[in-house]
This record gives sequence, structure tokens and C-alpha cells, in this order.
Amino acid sequence: MDIKTLKYAVKTSMPVILGYLPSGFAFGLMMSAIGRGVIASFIMAVTMYAGAGQYIAVDFIKNNASFLTIIITTFLINSKHLFYGISLIERFNKTGKKKPYLIFALTDETYALLTGTEYPADVREDRYIFLVSLINQLSWIAGCTLGAVFGSVVKFDTTGLDFAMTALFLVILTDQARAFNSKIPFIVGGVSALAAMLVLGKSNMLLGGAVLSVITLLILHKKGFGKNDND
Repeated sequence: MDIKTLKYAVKTSMPVILGYLPSGFAFGLMMSAIGRGVIASFIMAVTMYAGAGQYIAVDFIKNNASFLTIIITTFLINSKHLFYGISLIERFNKTGKKKPYLIFALTDETYALLTGTEYPADVREDRYIFLVSLINQLSWIAGCTLGAVFGSVVKFDTTGLDFAMTALFLVILTDQARAFNSKIPFIVGGVSALAAMLVLGKSNMLLGGAVLSVITLLILHKKGFGKNDND
């Protein structure tokens, strides 16, 4: 076991761990509120592992949504990961047999850590990437399971709990904004999301905003904007 890499992975993952535990806990409470127990929450955390997707799934289960609705909505919500993956292809290719799991375990917060962290000389990048991904998912699984256990024992009003994931993402976004000198990507992302919402509506904002952001950033990159901001 590479203790140095493990310690560094735990250290850098701590903000996500502290966010995933209560966010997952909230999901577990919501599952209990609609009559789904600990096992269902645990299985979804292990096999689905999609924060916003799992929150929406609670409504799907509650309202008996159609299979087609579930597929399309889940795809649109998580389609942004297609763009995340593009920037991590080279790094994931160096991880060998761990690559399939890393693709599965890529979340907004994990992506933020992997792209916003500088590695010390004594930390192996391939092991760090795997450990961060695993630690984050384990903390999510723990939160979801504990929340379901608590919800099965104590009756709890779950109104507003779905905002937990949004709050966590805002914290991660703030840390990234502080770490990078250039604010162009953040401005582009915000403007693209707003434009997509106005033109395409809230239901298609994620995919539309992601596509517009990538296109805009590629154009700016070719014109030389931001190339020397974080060297």
C-alpha cells in the first residue's frame, strides 16, 4: 500500500467527504420517506452513484415515471460527463485496469479534485486518481446508507433536502475559482448556462450549457486566451 499517496488522497478529498456524507444522508432520508429502505439506497449508491440523478430518481419512483422518461432525463443530467471525460482521456489511459471504474466513478466533485490538484513528487498520479475516486464513492455510499437507516427509525420532513447537492457543488466551484488565476472558464460557464436556460429551457439547460461552454472555450483557446494563466 502506498501510504503517502493514500494520505494525500484522503487529505484532498476531505471537502468532498464532508459534503458527500450529509448529501448522501439527505438522499437516504428521502428514500425512506417514499417507503424505500436501506437496501435500495445502498444499491443505488453503489451501482448508480449519481448525486443529482439519484435525487431525481426519488421523484421517479414516487410518481411511477415511465422507463423512457427515466432514461432520457438521466442521460441529459449526466451528459456533461462526456465533456469531463474528454479532458481526462490521457490520464485515465495510464491507469490500466482501473480505467473502467474511474470512468464510472467520475462525478462533478471528483472531476474538480482531479483537475484542480497539483501532485507532490512522491505521489503516484495513477494511484491518486483511483484512491480519490474510491474514497469519494465510499463516503457517498456511507451517507446514503446511514440516511436510510436513520429515516427508517425517525420520521423526518425532507422538504428542501434536494438542495444539498447544489450547495456542495457551489463550495467546490468556489474553491476552484480561488485556485485558478483565470476566471474566463467560470464566466463562460455561467453565461452559457444562462443562455441555454433562456433558449432551451430548464430541462435542457445542462446539455445545452455544456455544449456551448466547450465550443466557446475551444474558440478562445485557439485565439490564445488563458494559455499562460496557470503555468
